[in-house]
Parts: sequence; structure tokens; C-alpha cells
Amino acid sequence: MTASDAAFRARLDALIGLADPPRRAKDPVTEAAIRIWCDAVGDENPAYQDPQWAARSAWGGIVAPATSLNMWTLPGNRRSHRHAESLDRVNEVLAERGFTSVAAVQTEHTYVRPLRVGDHLEQFPSIGAVSPQKSTRLGQGHFVDLVSEYRTVEGEPVGRVVLRMLRWNPATRTEVPATPGDRLARPVRPVGAAPADLPPAGTTGTLTAHLQPGYAAAPLDERPYLVGTAELADGTRLTADVVDLRPDLVHDGMPVVVAHRRTRDGQVLPVLTAPRPERRTGTRTAAEVSTGQRLPPWPVPVTQLSIAALATATFDFNDVHLDRDAAHERGARDVYMNILGSSALVNCYLTDWAGPEARVVGFRTRLAAQNHPGDTLTLDGVVTGLQRAPEASGGTHVTVDVRGTNSLGDHVIASATLALL
Repeated sequence: MTASDAAFRARLDALIGLADPPRRAKDPVTEAAIRIWCDAVGDENPAYQDPQWAARSAWGGIVAPATSLNMWTLPGNRRSHRHAESLDRVNEVLAERGFTSVAAVQTEHTYVRPLRVGDHLEQFPSIGAVSPQKSTRLGQGHFVDLVSEYRTVEGEPVGRVVLRMLRWNPATRTEVPATPGDRLARPVRPVGAAPADLPPAGTTGTLTAHLQPGYAAAPLDERPYLVGTAELADGTRLTADVVDLRPDLVHDGMPVVVAHRRTRDGQVLPVLTAPRPERRTGTRTAAEVSTGQRLPPWPVPVTQLSIAALATATFDFNDVHLDRDAAHERGARDVYMNILGSSALVNCYLTDWAGPEARVVGFRTRLAAQNHPGDTLTLDGVVTGLQRAPEASGGTHVTVDVRGTNSLGDHVIASATLALL
């Protein structure tokens, strides 16, 4: 290590443990902000939006989604809090060495109680750690841990968040080859079929058979692919590619839905994929859950609009989520989904499965491949643990591991603990 490197490291070490005065949210928790979050996510949980239902429920009134905990004190599109906070000081030191791009890569939440309308939060942040220089798929960089305690302005603790961010040097990024925008290398439309013969998109059915051929011959299509046959609700049968699902998620008898995809030569072909899982209106009990139980997959289309909607709904106006030119300048291929948006989708996926009165008491997530427009994020999950909840709360704590994949690989790896009766 050179003297310059040692001095650089010493400056970073001096900032570890540095704490800031509390940052107060601009506004209290509001029904309007919760509704905007739900609109962006596509979450119809009545605990978040239906005052009459929520008042009669175990919640006793509207609550905010658990994973929104650390969004309320974000500065929004116009920063109004003081400058030279501890994180700013760390970033200034890193920027001197070219580490100017940023991405949130991991977060760990602990929830003391649900957030309610009218709660006005304060964030008590400190620097938990700054890693040595690391090689990542984005480039050379340093991981920075921001540890935040959240309390109401009256001093009541509501939760804790450890957010790990990567500050990397965009000049050191190794470009990942772009994946083809078309996943259909094998037109399986019967010879002579016309576009009018396509089953309508959204037609539901049941997969009756599927197979996984060997790799395709064309270099661009050297990936495992699936072909399946489905009995559709209108009484017809369709054989087509099964898309946006890893092979281990596909099985005969599973529900499927027809979608339309355009091939490289301009053809529009039908494909089969998984429908959005049905949202439970009643909450599961512990007796309905077992270790190893699988959650049905949920393919979520990723568009520039959905990325922007999730970012703004979670008060995250980082330009790499909203401005393609800025994303390119900072070394990204395109705008990409923010960690609060990815966490919001996982939150929705879990509570849709568990039911509207299931309480998320802990949440951990890690991001890997970025989520860009034109891709599909497919979430799937499995129950990995059951244990009796602490005496004070009663019931059972259920641990669910969630994996979200796109065409680049794993985007999000999460684990959540839910309280069930």
C-alpha cells in the first residue's frame, strides 16, 4: 500500500461511526403517499387503502407497507436537509478517487411496529462501515453501510435499517454483452397459421405437458428454453414457448396465461407464461403453512415507466432511475430499478400470498444484476422456516426466501419474516 493509499484509507476510517443529528421527514405518513406507492407497485392490499376494512381488521386502521420504512425521510426531488452529513463526507472522499457512481445493493430492516397515518418520522443515521476496494460486476468500488434508527418525533422507536451502497468507478466497468431483445428463436406457430389465429393475450389455461430441448444452434439463443402445451379456457390447445420462468419453476398442471411477443423478424407469436398469483383476501394461519412450501411465480414486466413510477413513489429521485443519459454517464446500460422499488414488489408478493393481516416483522434483500426496461422480473419464493413468535406477540413467525430473476440472472435475493396466527 502506498502512502497515498494509506492516507486515503485513514480518511475513510475516520468517518466510520460518525453519526448525524436526526433528519426529520418533510411530511408525516399520509394516505395519499401510501396510495401512490400502491398504484406504482400494483398492490391492492386493503390494509393500505381501505379505511373501513382496515378499521375492522387487526390493524385497527390504515398502515403503511413495511418496506416503506426508510423512504419517508428521503429528500425527494429537492434536497432540503443540511449538507455535509456523514454520508456526504464519505462520498466526497471516494469521489476524489473516481468512485462517483452509486447503487444501493443490500438492505436489512427490523420493524418495531407498523407505521400509521400521521406518524412523523425522524432518521438517526450513522456510518457503519466502509469496505476496502472490491471488484464487482459494475466495476471497482467500495461498499458503504448507512445504519439508521427510525423514531417518531415523539421519540417512539419504529424500526431500524442498515443500507449498503456501492460507490464505484464507472471507468472500471467491464461491459456485459447485451442479451437479445427477442427470446423467441423458434417460431412454433403451425405452418400456414395467420395472425388472426393467435389466441388473445390474457387467455388463461393449464399446462398439460412441457419439455426442455437442448441448446439452440444460433449463438444468441444458447440458453435453456422450454416448450409447453396448454389447454386453454376457451377449449383450444396451444403449443408455444414457455417464457420468463426458470425451468425449475415449470411443472405440468400449473396455471398459465397467453402473452404476445414480437420476434426479430417482426412476427407476433403467442407464448405461455405464469399469471399473476391471486391475492388472498383472508390471511393464512400457521396451520396452512409448512416448510418447503412454494409460492407461485409472479412475472413482472419491467418498463421505463414502471421504473420511474416505483422510484418517484418511494421518494427516490436518484437520476440513474429516471434519466437514461445520466445512467449511461454513470456506467449503467440504461435506467434501472431502485432498491426500494424492488423491495416494494417483494413486499406485495409476500402479503398477496400470506394475506392482508400478515405482519412483516423483518426483511433483508440483496440486489445483483440490474433491472432494466424491456426485461421481466420473475419472483418466486419458498417457506424456509417456522418458529413460535415471542411470548408478547404470540402466533408463529414464518420465514420466506424470495428470488427475483431477469434475463441477466438474479436481480433480487430476499428473506422476510412474517407473523401469522
